[in-house]
Amino acid sequence: MFQRIVVPLDGSCLAEWALPHALNLVNALGIQLVLIRVMQQSGNNHRQYPADPIACDAIQAESRAYLDSVASRLGALGVHPETRILEGEPVDQIINFVRQDGQTLLVMTSHGVGGISHYMLGSVAHKSILQAHVSFLLVRAFNDQCQVLQEYHYNRITVPLDGSSRSECVLPIVELLSRHNDSTVDLVSIAPSLVHHYQIDKHDPRLANVLELQTELKEKIDAYLENIGDRLKNESLHVQTQVRIADSPMSAIWEATRKGQSDLVVMAAHGRNCVNHWPLGALPLNALVYGETPLLVLQDLEPHEIEPTFAEKASTEAWGH
Repeated sequence: MFQRIVVPLDGSCLAEWALPHALNLVNALGIQLVLIRVMQQSGNNHRQYPADPIACDAIQAESRAYLDSVASRLGALGVHPETRILEGEPVDQIINFVRQDGQTLLVMTSHGVGGISHYMLGSVAHKSILQAHVSFLLVRAFNDQCQVLQEYHYNRITVPLDGSSRSECVLPIVELLSRHNDSTVDLVSIAPSLVHHYQIDKHDPRLANVLELQTELKEKIDAYLENIGDRLKNESLHVQTQVRIADSPMSAIWEATRKGQSDLVVMAAHGRNCVNHWPLGALPLNALVYGETPLLVLQDLEPHEIEPTFAEKASTEAWGH
């Protein structure tokens, strides 16, 4: 499982929307919470002059005071986090820090100090999550109002499954979260529309056969979900199952997990149709970019198993690292 939860904070109310979720996870999993803040160097030119030491000390003191303030508020709720101040480019520092320990869960918001934009993800969240190659919880932050710090509660947890053992790797943590929150677990599977896949129209003589195959496939998936649901029910969890026939699995999952229908979506980074050298499969990647609900993705690959992107290779070669 995990040994620590890391939450990057930048001093904004948007970034602090991650804290209620981190509280829930800490209490459910019984692990250490680490708050980090990155002091960004002025400018992005690699040939810049050294920063003013007095200004640097002032920024560091402000960062320390801020983290201490957040830690004090969390301490009043019974959680005593570790705090760390890092210096450098935010994305690089976040990635390096979470990779120090493979048993890390990164919890961060979709937007931070840069403010809300018409993009679903801010640049720091987007880059950090796609390049850290660790498990993460992304919290949607589209309200820049500061809120009272209290533990977030998940009434309904949605778990997409595709029949593979990789997709089922999320079930142990789902069990812990469901028990802590007394929440309902929705197990969702999508049966592909064979009529759509094979482009069968209503006058095609093969239609009856294709519909029969589609019914058999749905029944097989129904039995699969019921089997997993029964196992979870035996652990005294509240479980519901649903199988949908859809032309597009991603659209069907999006509809099943829209805001208001689920409080948390939990899925594996890869499933049946896995491309091992990518950090995320198609379904979690689309949920990350276009989803509306907090998203917990468990990475089933080690960082060294994920192939560097062309940009990462080019950057390494350019700087001779």
